[in-house]
Amino acid sequence: MKETGKRVCETPKGKFLWVGIVAAIFAVVLISSFFSASFAAAQEKKLKQETAQEEKNQGEYELETITVTAQKREENIQEVPASITAFSEIQLEDAGIKDIEDLVFYTPNLHIGKSGNHMEQQPIIRGMFNRMNPNPMVGVFVDGVAYSRHLAYDPDLCDIERIEVLRGPQGTLFGRNTEAGAIRIITKKPGNIWEGKASAGYGSYDTQDYSAAVRGPLVKDRLFFGISGKRYLSDGYYENDYLGTDDAEYRDDISGRAILRWTPTEAWDIILNANADRYEDGFGPWSPFEEPTHHVNLDYKGELENDLNGQSLSLDYEGGWFRFTSITAHRDADYDVDYDMDCTQFDMMRNYYEQDHNQWSQEVRLASPKDSGHFEWLIGGYYLDEDFDVDCAFDFRQGFPDYGIPPYMATQKSKLHTENYAFFGQATYTLWEKLGLTAGLRYDHDKKEFKGTQFDTPDVMGAGVTAVKNEKTLSEWLPKFAIDYRFTQDFMGYASISKGYTAGSFNELDPSVLGVPYDAEYSWNYEAGLKSGWLDNRLILNLAAFYIDWKDKQVFIHTGAVSNIFKNAAEATSMGFEIEALARPVRGLEIIAGFGYIDAEFDEFTEPVYDPVTGEKTGEKSYKDKKLEIAPEYSYNLAVQYRYPLFNASTLFYRLELQGVGDFYYDFDNEKKESSYEIVNARLGYEGEYKGYGFDLYLWAKNIFDKEYSTSAWGSDQMGWFARAGDPQTIGVTLTLRF
Repeated sequence: MKETGKRVCETPKGKFLWVGIVAAIFAVVLISSFFSASFAAAQEKKLKQETAQEEKNQGEYELETITVTAQKREENIQEVPASITAFSEIQLEDAGIKDIEDLVFYTPNLHIGKSGNHMEQQPIIRGMFNRMNPNPMVGVFVDGVAYSRHLAYDPDLCDIERIEVLRGPQGTLFGRNTEAGAIRIITKKPGNIWEGKASAGYGSYDTQDYSAAVRGPLVKDRLFFGISGKRYLSDGYYENDYLGTDDAEYRDDISGRAILRWTPTEAWDIILNANADRYEDGFGPWSPFEEPTHHVNLDYKGELENDLNGQSLSLDYEGGWFRFTSITAHRDADYDVDYDMDCTQFDMMRNYYEQDHNQWSQEVRLASPKDSGHFEWLIGGYYLDEDFDVDCAFDFRQGFPDYGIPPYMATQKSKLHTENYAFFGQATYTLWEKLGLTAGLRYDHDKKEFKGTQFDTPDVMGAGVTAVKNEKTLSEWLPKFAIDYRFTQDFMGYASISKGYTAGSFNELDPSVLGVPYDAEYSWNYEAGLKSGWLDNRLILNLAAFYIDWKDKQVFIHTGAVSNIFKNAAEATSMGFEIEALARPVRGLEIIAGFGYIDAEFDEFTEPVYDPVTGEKTGEKSYKDKKLEIAPEYSYNLAVQYRYPLFNASTLFYRLELQGVGDFYYDFDNEKKESSYEIVNARLGYEGEYKGYGFDLYLWAKNIFDKEYSTSAWGSDQMGWFARAGDPQTIGVTLTLRF
C-alpha cells in the first residue's frame, strides 16, 4: 500500500471520493435487500478478489518510498524541505555503485575530481570547492559519525541500507565543514532474521571485486550480530612505459565491519560498531595536461598506503514524550604516500607525505518522539577532539646546478590540535495540516593549536630550523529557516535560508608563511523547490533552485614549484538548479533522470603580480567574473531499466545509462579547461531464486564508446600542468548469492 506523510490535507477531490464511496455502499445495501443471501455472498467474494488484484497491481506500479534521516529524524524524502538525492539498497545495486566516486554520475550538481586512488576524495556540490584544504566543504557521515578529513573520504560501501546526498549548507544540524552539503551513509542493521549475501566480480585490467555480509539474531528479540567485508584488486588502467610496468595505478583494498546490536527493552536500541579499512594504491597516473593518456613515463612509480579504523557506540531510547540519542565515536587514520612529483622520466623531484589523524567525538540529542503531531523538535550538543599530524618532504634529486645548489630535501612537519564543541536545535510547527514552519540554530566553537617546523637536509640555504607556534579560536552562529506548504498530499513547495561556514586553519605548504592562519569562509544559501508525485505515485518529479553568496572565500594559490598558500581573498556567487525524475510507466520499467546547472564565478578576487627576477610587485591580476575551479556548468544522468519476468520468480534485467558533464576549469585564469563529455554504460542480468536462495548474474560495461576525458589535474607555472585521464572502456561480470 502507498505510504503517506504525517501532514495530509483533504482536497475537494478527496471529499468527492468519500461521498462517492458512501453512496456506493448505500446502493449496494439497498439492492442486496432484493436478492438472495447467496447471490450477495458471491458478489462480495468477487469484489474482494477484484480489490486485492487491484491493490497488487497498484503496488507493482508504485515507486519505492524512501525514508531518510536528513534532519536527524525519520521522514519521507518527499516531505523534507531540502534538495536531497537518496539511494536505497536496491537502487545502489541496480546502478552498480561501489564507492563514493560512483555517486557523481547519479547526483545532479555533485562532482568529484577522481584521482584514481584514496588520496583526494573531495566531493564538490554546487561548485563549492577548495583544493587541498584540510577542512572539507562536504561532510561525510557513516552511521552518524563524521569522517572529518578528506583523506579518509572513501568508506566501505558494503552492506549499505541507503545513501543520502544533501545539497546546501547543513551547518545547523551537522556543524562545521558542511558548507556545501553532506553525504550520509547508513549501513544495514542486524535483526531477527538470519540473512546475507556474497558477491564476486571480475572485469577488465584484472579487476576483482569480492564482498560478503551476514547478519541475524544471537538471542531472538534481544541480541543481534552482523559482519561484512570487501576486497578489491586491480592492475589499474595505466601503463608506465618508461619502467615497463602496468601498475601505475594499481589498487589493493580490503575492508570490514562488525556490528553488535542489543535491544534490552522495546524502548532501547544499543549498537556497537567497529570497522577497518586498508588501502594500497599506485600513485602515478599523471600525464601532460594537453594530452592526458593512460600511458605515462615516470622514473618512480610511487605508492600510497592508507590504514583506517573506527569504533562507535550509539544509544537510542524511545520514551513517551521524547527520544534520546547518544553517539560516541573514535576514528584513526595513518596515511603514507610517495610519488614522482615532476611526473617525467627524469629523476628530478619526489614527494614523501605522511599523515596521522585521530579523533574522538560525542553527540547527544533529545528529540520529539515519532508521530509527535504538529510540533517536532530536536536539541543537542556535540564535542570533537582531533589531532592532525603531517610530515612532508620534498626531495630535490638533482638540486639546482645553475645556482650551485646540490641535491637536498626540504622537510615540513606540523601538528594541529582541534577542539570543537557545539549546541544546536531545530523545530518544525505545522499549521492547518498544510503549512510547515522550520527554524534552527547552532552555536559552533572551534579552537585550533598549531606547531610547525621547516628545515633542509643538508642546510643548503643556511636557514637552519624554522619553528612556529600559533593558535586561533572561532565562534559562529549558524541559523536556518524554512517554510513548506503542502498543496495536496503529493505536491509540496518549500523555501529556505541557511548559513554555512568552513573553518579556518594554518598554512603548512609554504615555508615563508608556515603557521600563518587563514580565517573561516562564510556563505548564505537561498533555496526554493517543489516536490511532487503524479499518476498514483508512478512518477516523482522534484525541482530545486539555489543562490549562494560567499564571503571571505578561502583560495589555494601556487606560490612556487612546490609551495602553496591558503588565504581569504575572494567573494563569489553560485546559482543554479536541479531537476530529478523517477518514473515507472508500466510494470517492470523504470526511468531515472537528473539534471543540474551551475553558474559559479568570482565577484571579487585580485592577486599581486611580481617580477620573476627582482621579486618586486609590478601590478595586480583580477579574477573578477572568472568561473570557479572544478564547477561543471551542468551535469545530467538518464537511465532506463526493465525487469522482464520469467518462470519460477526469475527475471531478466536490462539497464542503459547516459551520463554527461559540462565544461569546467581547473584554474583561476580559466585557461586549463575540461570540455564537456558524455559516457554510456549498460548492464544485463539474470535474477533468480531457488528453494529460498537468490542468485543474480550481471554482465556490465562502462564507458562503452571509450570516451576520452580527464578527471583531475594539478600543476603550477613553474612545473607545468598534469592531468589524470578518465576511466577507459571496461567490461565485467558479477555474481551475487543471497539467503
